[in-house]
Order: sequence, then structure tokens, then C-alpha cells
Amino acid sequence: MKQRLAKFANCIPLWMQLSFFILIISTVTIFTLIFRNFTSIRNLTISNQYSLSQELLDLESENLDRYISELANFCIQPYYDNTFTRIINQKKPLSSAQIDYMKQQMYYYYYTRNDIQAYEIYLINQGLSIGRTENQEHIRVQSSPQFDIQTAASNCSKDPMFQSITYCDKDNAFFTYCHSLFQIKGQTQQALVHLQVNTSYLKQMLQNHQKAGSDFIMLNADNEFIYSSNTALFGANDSIDEFFTTQRTLKNGAITVEINGKDYLMVSAKSQKNNIQLINLIPLSIIDAELKGATSSLLINGICIWLITVFLVYLFTYLLTKPLKTLSERMQYAGSGDFHTFPEMHGSSEIAELSHSFNSMLRHIEQLIQQNYIAKLSEKNARLTALEAQLNPHFLYNTLQAISTEALINDQFTIHKMITSLASNLRYTIKGGDLVPLKSEVQYLSDYIYLLKMRMNDALVFNIDTEPELDDYMIPKISLQALVENSIIHGKSTNKESIEIKVTLTRLPNDRLQISVYDNGCGISQEQQNKLYQDFESALTAKNPGGIGLANLYVRLHLLYNEPTDLKIESAEHQYTNIILTLPCVNQKEDNHV
Repeated sequence: MKQRLAKFANCIPLWMQLSFFILIISTVTIFTLIFRNFTSIRNLTISNQYSLSQELLDLESENLDRYISELANFCIQPYYDNTFTRIINQKKPLSSAQIDYMKQQMYYYYYTRNDIQAYEIYLINQGLSIGRTENQEHIRVQSSPQFDIQTAASNCSKDPMFQSITYCDKDNAFFTYCHSLFQIKGQTQQALVHLQVNTSYLKQMLQNHQKAGSDFIMLNADNEFIYSSNTALFGANDSIDEFFTTQRTLKNGAITVEINGKDYLMVSAKSQKNNIQLINLIPLSIIDAELKGATSSLLINGICIWLITVFLVYLFTYLLTKPLKTLSERMQYAGSGDFHTFPEMHGSSEIAELSHSFNSMLRHIEQLIQQNYIAKLSEKNARLTALEAQLNPHFLYNTLQAISTEALINDQFTIHKMITSLASNLRYTIKGGDLVPLKSEVQYLSDYIYLLKMRMNDALVFNIDTEPELDDYMIPKISLQALVENSIIHGKSTNKESIEIKVTLTRLPNDRLQISVYDNGCGISQEQQNKLYQDFESALTAKNPGGIGLANLYVRLHLLYNEPTDLKIESAEHQYTNIILTLPCVNQKEDNHV
């Protein structure tokens, strides 16, 4: 799958890929911003609507408290009349004059207000109800009242204001209001005043809510239903507890509820004095409808911005990739062998640097081609020169052989052996190969020591300890001679007449070959040892290490072997020096370490 996608991507131009990814990112960004902007506007609108409705309900709850206080004052008017008060507190049957007096006073009270639909006073001591209902024109005396006495009495006794506000199912009625009249001494109820309030005050309240298309609900202090502007949404038989369990609080503090699958913004306020709860339900669909114009405007602006972005992205990617396309075409020309055109491209620091690097590469390739051509000519000349140079060593060997024969004829055996050793060493050094058998290296070292002893006589004592089974192991050419020569040059002390050198060749158990060159010379100080190790590491990084000493040998070891090698120096100043060389055991038949 990866290979298919890579193959498909290779067929699409870079500018199209860049345009595609930038457009995806810009599209997601633009529409995310549109959505966030719409959400922000919607939340702000809901918050503003919630705040305005809350202020309105708070004001209406204060007005409602004042209105109910007026009803309470209306109900207790009989106690401002001493005669009326005595009639209420009287326990013996009322006379016709007393009843007429009550009718006359209640008639007067009734017509002082225009929001009372029914007005009744039930005298508990007499068991009589005096008043008028919504269908009666005159004040009448009845033995049975038009309301539930026990329920009204119980509700009023529980309320700290001795009142009860309940739902009224009569036409054109807002709510039913009951107030108990009691004797101060003993706090016993003497009468119940029952009112049916008409909708005159309600109509004033609904004007503010009908304009907004909202629904209005009113609950008493016991969370019992009093009024609903939309009984299909919430009526007298609905449970207010279930209604409140569906509410959710938004981040901005607004509260929403779900009723019959429809979301509403719920604003509520409770009157401080009477605990009457006012609830305003505003359908969120109305708010969304008001935001429809803003949504369309946002969407149109977003599409315009997107189209502008598409054009700018196309222009940007075209201008950005045009130099790369030109460079790609130039690479094709270079692939066909044209290295003489050097395009200069601009647009950004990276493109300019890429153009400069490409032109430098073309110039370098052209230079390498010319160098390769010259090198081939030089190689031909070198081969001819090498063939001519092969005559010189043979001439030298033949000359030394003639001198050796002449010395032997004249019984100069020492001179004969010296010349023979010198010729052998000369032939060994010129012979090719980086690794040689140990026995060849030992033979070369023996000839070298013989020539030195002829010069140094007894000042040089040399011993070598080896085993025949080590003869076929391969070691670096002229490595033993380099170690011994180092001991002679740096170990010879003016305080000693001679120097003793011992070479030990050992095979270690871990299939390693150890070469030890020990001398009893002047030794090496610790400071000099540290400098030697630093020279070893410097020689590894040098372009042309050169030299023939230990540093040169150290570099050759790292170049010749794939496996780890070790060149270790042990020394005590004015006492001895022991150089230990550890190599992999490489047999002559299986030389695979170089």
C-alpha cells in the first residue's frame, strides 16, 4: 500500500501537492472559524436574551409582590371596621341586621376593585358564606361556600402570610387567593376570605412575553401550578419536578430545558415576599431564526475568503515551485551530458542556495571529467615509465651480486655476507605486498641485525624467541624491523656501552599473535608515553601521516586489519622499554583481514 501511494505521489507535481494540502488546512481553518464565530454569536445572543428576560422577570416578581400585598390588604379590610370585626368574632347566630350590614360593606369593598371576579367571606363560627361568585350579581348568604374550606384553611395556616394562592379553572380567572382572618388573642381562625382574581393584571404581564414568542408559567410557594400561557406545553396536571430534571446549564450560565423534543431557554425568578416563581420559556428555534441572517452572512463571507485563498494558494505554489521546475529540467539536460549551462534561480534563500549548489556540482563534475581524462593519459605514461624503471633494480641487484662474487673469489667472506644481506633486504623492501609471512619478516630482521652488528660489534645484543608453527602467520611488512629500529635509536643510552634487545613471538589463547620487543635502554618517561599516544591518534586523522616510526606502524595496523589491534608501550625511565604489538592470527592461506 505504501509503495502504491508513493508511486501515485510521484506522478503528481509538487505544486499540486502543496496546493492540495494548503487548501485542506485553509478550508478546515476557515470553516472552523465560521463555526466558532457562529457559536460565539449564538451564545452571546442567548446570554443577552437570558439577561434581559431575567431583568424583566425580576421586575415582574417585585410588581407581583406588591399586587398580592394589595390583595392581602383588601382581604383584611373588615378588621378595620369594628362592627364587622365583632360580627366575624361572634359565635351566636347573626341577626338579619348584621347580615345586611355585612352585605352592604362587602358590596362596597367589592366595587373598590376591578380585578376581583368572585368575592366570598366564610364565617367559621357561623358556618355561613357571604359573597358573590362570577355568575352572581348580588351579595348572597349561603350555607356552603364555593371553595374547599378545609384545604384553604390548612394552606393559610401553613403560610407565614396566612394566605394561599392556587390554580383557578374558571374562565377569565388568573388565580384563586385565600386569606385567613383570625383573632389576635389565641391566633384562632375566625373567617376565610376567598377571591377569584381575573386576568386584567395577567394581560399586562403577558404583553412583554408574547412579543418574544415565549411561554409564561407561574408557580406558588409549594411549586404548584398556578398559570401557564401554553397548557399544551405545561398544564395543571404536569409534574414540575420532572420538568426541572431535564434542565442543562450552558457555559455562559444560561439554562435550557427540553420539552417534547424541543429545546427552550428557561429564565426564572422568585418573588422575595410571597415565593411566587415566574418562569419564562423562550424556544431556541426563535433565537436561531433571528440568527439566520447572520449565519448566511458568515457563510457567504467564508466562501468568499475561501475562493480568495484558493487563488492565492495557486499563485503562491506556482511562484514557489517554478524555479524548482526549471531546475528539474536543467537536471534532465545534465543527465543527457550537457554540463555547460548554469541556471541562476531566485525566490528564496533555499532556492538560491540550491541553485548555487547545483551549479557548483555541474562545475565539479565537468572538472572531474577533465581530470579523469588527464588521469587516463597520465596512467598510460606511468605504465611506460614503470616498465622502464624495472630495469634499474635489476641493474642494482646484478651489481651487488658481482661485488659479492668478487669478494668470495678473494676470500673476503665477511664482505660477501654483508653484500648478500644488503641485497636480500633491498629485494625484500621493493617486493610488493602489505602482509608477509612471519618467517620472511624474521629473515629480513636477521639480515638487518647482522648488518647493524657489523657496525656496532658488541654494543648490540639481540635475541629472538619464536616457534616454528608461527611461521605462516601474516604480519605487516617491515613491522618487526620498525620496532627493533625504534629500540636501537631511542633506547641507546650514553651511560651504557651496549643495549640488549629481545624479540618474543607468542600465540595467545584467544587466537591472537603477540609480538614483544624488549630493550634495557634508557626507557621512556610517562610524559613522553602520553605524547606518543597522542601522536598515534593524530596520525589516524592526518591526510598524509608519512614517517616510518611507531605512528606510521599504528596507522598501518588500522588500515590493514578489520579486527581490533593493539600497540602498547610499557616502560620505566632509565630501566627498560617493552613494546607489545597484538594482532589477529591470520594464516597465509586465509588472508581475509585486509
